[in-house]
Amino acid sequence: MSAALERLHHVLRLIDDEPALVGGSALADRLDRICRVAVRLLPSDGAGVTMMDRDARPLGTIAASSPLFRRLEDIQFTLGEGPCVEASAARSPVLEEDMRRTGRRRWPAYGAAALEEGVNAAFAFPVHAGAARLGVLDVYRYREGPLTPEALRDALCLARICLTTMLELPAGAPVGEVADGLGDAFPLSPEVYQAQGVVMVQLRTSLEEAMVRLRAHAYASSRPIADIAREVLAGTIVFTREDV
Repeated sequence: MSAALERLHHVLRLIDDEPALVGGSALADRLDRICRVAVRLLPSDGAGVTMMDRDARPLGTIAASSPLFRRLEDIQFTLGEGPCVEASAARSPVLEEDMRRTGRRRWPAYGAAALEEGVNAAFAFPVHAGAARLGVLDVYRYREGPLTPEALRDALCLARICLTTMLELPAGAPVGEVADGLGDAFPLSPEVYQAQGVVMVQLRTSLEEAMVRLRAHAYASSRPIADIAREVLAGTIVFTREDV
């Protein structure tokens, strides 16, 4: 057996040995365990997996090693910028080793949010199959500096395992349709898109502009976009033309 294959088997054993959390889908549970193993293996301080659409836009967070890093994943969805967006668009890893020096220039709003949480380095690894963008594995560290070559290899290995997990669990789904079939794995996403439609009607604007308004409201109020979406659907928050 080659050294690479032995390493893969070792990583898979670590994931299998990681205790499952109660609740959630099988897919989200497996990806959560991958994130927690990433923290132990690389080493890093946090990890998350964000689903992406065909245009490299975040659909929502499906897994994270802890609530703090789930919030950092959600912020990328809210702002529409960050390492996962760049990695998915480029179909290539994004390795930002100094958030304070260069990360804030790359992603002004996201960089400031990450630094506020103490994150000084972020590394994003796209999870894709051919032309289908499925998601991105993000790895976070409190101290700045690059990943070692060994950690980089392990991160790429974890991203490949994320891909296999996403392709295998939705049984029988064609590769090009896998992302569309994963919505049940993170149930907040449909609420956000329903709220997007409501805002579109309220403002008599496009769907794209409605999402911008939702994201801006969430960012301005420092709240998850899913919370804003629920209040829009409940009628607690109503967008008017004065908000445009």
